[in-house]
Amino acid sequence: METRSLELPLRGPGAEPRTALVEIGVLEPLDRLKRAGSAFGIGLAGAAVAVLIPIVHFVLVPSALLLGLGIGIRRLGQGKTFRGGAGSCPYCGAQQQFTLLGRFHLPKAVYCASCQRELYLDEGPATISPPRSPT
Repeated sequence: METRSLELPLRGPGAEPRTALVEIGVLEPLDRLKRAGSAFGIGLAGAAVAVLIPIVHFVLVPSALLLGLGIGIRRLGQGKTFRGGAGSCPYCGAQQQFTLLGRFHLPKAVYCASCQRELYLDEGPATISPPRSPT
């Protein structure tokens, strides 16, 4: 997986946008397959444990299998994921690290740790740095 950095506008309603630095991971097909397989494996393990529980296994086994399959298929389609971000709040100016998880899609809602306001990483003029090797 290679990591790329993007500069995206960090917006808040009624405030002047600031720039945030966001790192994304670009997943290779093999990485995507590993992530999907692990999700399905967890669902399969949950189903194996649920088989031993009387009566409840009629619902838990199919649910665990379907949930593992659904999450696996969803992870297979994720080409980019958030790795982290940093920026300053447009309202209070506090410099902070943002915990960003999941697939890469914009706009992404984040919250200021200082003033507790909702902020948005938005599309806009973005600059892309050259790819970096994983560390």
